[in-house]
Amino acid sequence: MLMSARVRRIGAFEERFARAQASRVVEFDWGYVLLQAEYPASWQHNRVVVTSAVDPAEVVAAADEVLGGAGHTHRLVQFNDDVAGESAATTFEAAGYQVHERIVTMIHSGALPARTGNRVKAIEFDQLRPALLHDWRADYPDDTDEQITQLADRVLLYARGAEVAFLAVQSPTGEVIARGELYVADGIAQFENLITRPESRGEGHGRQLVTEALHRAREAGADLSFLIAEATDWPRSWYRRLGYQDANQTHVYQRVP
Repeated sequence: MLMSARVRRIGAFEERFARAQASRVVEFDWGYVLLQAEYPASWQHNRVVVTSAVDPAEVVAAADEVLGGAGHTHRLVQFNDDVAGESAATTFEAAGYQVHERIVTMIHSGALPARTGNRVKAIEFDQLRPALLHDWRADYPDDTDEQITQLADRVLLYARGAEVAFLAVQSPTGEVIARGELYVADGIAQFENLITRPESRGEGHGRQLVTEALHRAREAGADLSFLIAEATDWPRSWYRRLGYQDANQTHVYQRVP
């Protein structure tokens, strides 16, 4: 029962956070569509969210109508219910969706890990931006400069829905070699986008970033800290070793242009 209450709180936080960043929200009886006109290259900000029971075919049609009507060629649909999301797989595959991801919400429990050998600092966006541009370009070499710029600059939207801290480990010359983002609102903290440059891995930077985020969240008054992880990717087991527990699973379907 306690875990269910925490999952509901996180769900409410995620919805408020997402809606605050949108330039327009299209409502349906079974969910909503987020649109962000300033950042059309950000699929996360232009997506369908399913919150209650519905025929998956109706969701496919709504995605085409609203996302397509806004000029988007991608499709991104999130099912918040595990069972409904899993059962929609056949419909979305038939509609040409190539990607089906299972995303796990993980809640931290127990004592906070000790801050040891801490090199983590909170930095300004201008200090973070070169790392964002570098990493997005490495991940998407075929995207245009405008698309890469949007993917980097979209983090400015986060402050519309939460207190935001850009946490980083920097080299002696000031280059960001590891980073993550902490969002806090309504007594809840979310830590996301943990990235360490390949040449700097194995030095404990990721653990230091997670630890610092947990302490900062507690100091900011959050009594609930969570993050999300892909169900089949290795960081999930690593987060478990840091005190996170699986709490809920959502499903994300993508149709790539």
